Amino acid sequence: MTRMKVRALITLLPPEKGGLTHALPHRTQSLTICAHHREGGVLHNRPFAAAITTDDWKPLTPGDRNHIMTIIVTDDEATEYLRPGERFDLWCGHDVGSGIVSRRVVI
Repeated sequence: MTRMKVRALITLLPPEKGGLTHALPHRTQSLTICAHHREGGVLHNRPFAAAITTDDWKPLTPGDRNHIMTIIVTDDEATEYLRPGERFDLWCGHDVGSGIVSRRVVI
């Protein structure tokens, strides 16, 4: 299995718009990344279990905007989906936010 690490900028929905009702610790595995990848004019979506860490050690708070984080995914298909500039959704039973990959990190 390929282990991949990316840096991303995320925005979490506020609770009144369907976001989380509570903050998550700065290091969590409670969220799933639902990545999107366009190939040949067709949009593909794929969920990935992820370990997520905020770079400033602050918790992920509902309504956060432009929070920088590091995502680690262990999946062979992640390299096709988590490229710089690719967008993804954050999922915790339902969509709770979104993000964009800024760069890959060599591990």
